[in-house]
Order: sequence, then structure tokens, then C-alpha cells
Amino acid sequence: MKKFLTLVLTFVLALALCACGKDADPLETAQSMIGQDAAALTDAIGAPQSSSYASSCLGDGEDGEWQYDGFTVYTYRDVDGSESVYDVMPQS
Repeated sequence: MKKFLTLVLTFVLALALCACGKDADPLETAQSMIGQDAAALTDAIGAPQSSSYASSCLGDGEDGEWQYDGFTVYTYRDVDGSESVYDVMPQS
């Protein structure tokens, strides 16, 4: 009986993980994070495939361009090192 109960509980846990563990669409996640800390974005969807930075016309910091599969994330990195997402554009 103990083995049967263990098997049933294991099965129920596996079903719960499958139902809750579905990954969100990375593009939608990125778009929902506009205005938020860029580190939170990489925590949510992972590091970009590539990135580049250039002097910003928004302030004294740098504009970042992060390439993901199917979309680009634009960031602003301030002189204090803080970085935020300011736009996300799907690639056509």
C-alpha cells in the first residue's frame, strides 16, 4: 500500500509540474518588462545571443541592443551601472 501511495503522489506531482512548468513566450515576457531592470529580463528569459553598446542620446550612459531569437531588446545603461529595458522589437 505504501508503494502504491508513493506512486500516486509521484504521478500527481509530475502532472502538477507539467501543468505549471510551461515556459512563457520570451517575446511577450520581454515586452511586459519594458521600463524594468534589465537584469530581471535576463533572469526571466536568459542571456541574449549577442549584445552591443554605443553612446546614448538619452543621457550620459549607453544604449544597448540585445539580440534574441526573433526579437531585439533595447536598453539604457546609466553611468551608475543600472540598466533598464526601454523597448522590444520583433524581427520580421
